[in-house]
Amino acid sequence: MLCLIVPLIALAYIFWDVNYFLRIAFTIGIGRLFQKKCGVNDTTTIYGFCTTQDVDIFLKHMNNARYVRELDFARFHFYDRTGIYKNIIEARGHALQGASSIRYRRTIPIFTAYKIETKLIYWEDKTLFIEQKFITLNDGFVRAVIISRQNLIDVDVATLFKNLPGADTKLECPEEVKHWLQSIEVSSAKLRKKD
Repeated sequence: MLCLIVPLIALAYIFWDVNYFLRIAFTIGIGRLFQKKCGVNDTTTIYGFCTTQDVDIFLKHMNNARYVRELDFARFHFYDRTGIYKNIIEARGHALQGASSIRYRRTIPIFTAYKIETKLIYWEDKTLFIEQKFITLNDGFVRAVIISRQNLIDVDVATLFKNLPGADTKLECPEEVKHWLQSIEVSSAKLRKKD
């Protein structure tokens, strides 16, 4: 039996990023076991630690790709704690990353604990805008700020927010999001000219 399990595990690691799926399950599981549900206007928090697997070529601080990976876990946690994920599943819809803007303020050194705070900052009929912050625990410094646009597929915000606390209070579009959307439109227009 063991001689069958080991090759299956090896094949799983070869063909899939098993640790990614384990981390998602762990993050959502911990949230469900130890954290209360929250409203769509609340901030959720997950914790992380910069290990040797997270560092860049200089072996001193977290590499840029790891920031983006960690954001996935925090976003899925936010969706689960607010009830958004449940409503997406019930509507047979999807939420896809449409764009993101990351501003790195200071590196996260190796062997440093941090948290990621996630909050919904604005929404439109088919789009959610989420702000996430990497904050180191030892000094409370915001190391990176990320804004992402989540495109809703086969579901709209009215369906997505049905019966969710805080969904009745629409947030005003932040100034930085307005400018960011203008930048995206300029970029899209340039690409359309070439096509």
